Amino acid sequence: MSDPEDSPSPPPFPRDRSRETRQAARAKRAERERRIVGLLNRGVSVAEIAGREGLSYSRMRGLMREILARRMPQPPAEFLAVQVSRLNEALLVSYGSMYNSETGANFEAIDRVVKIVRELDRYHGFAAPDARPISGPRRLPPPQTPLALEAHAPGLSGKDAGTP
Repeated sequence: MSDPEDSPSPPPFPRDRSRETRQAARAKRAERERRIVGLLNRGVSVAEIAGREGLSYSRMRGLMREILARRMPQPPAEFLAVQVSRLNEALLVSYGSMYNSETGANFEAIDRVVKIVRELDRYHGFAAPDARPISGPRRLPPPQTPLALEAHAPGLSGKDAGTP
């Protein structure tokens, strides 16, 4: 009998590196990523997602870390662009629902449009600076001149009272 270690191993199976195969693999990874992110957004636990995908818990945690790191906007300019894009979409929806031919003006939608425009102004740098809080109680300064005429002193008549 021959030892299995002594027998030569078969040559490795060559990988298919065609463009179609790479595109199919990329599409498969993207679909898996969409499934994982969708499940995360619905509040499914990491352990349950790992079970559904047929992966170990630690591999799923690593995969999720990679996905989230790739999807996270890194530079502030990119984050700003994402936020402005979201606000523009919300503005279009709110603006479209400001008036209905059946019910007339929708004041809640108008309020939303004003708030969204205020946020857009803030992101574009047009917002007014915040008012600084005033320390201490806010009081008017004491009056410099009397607010009313002083009353006449009792017992004094015309000339003595200071009237002309």
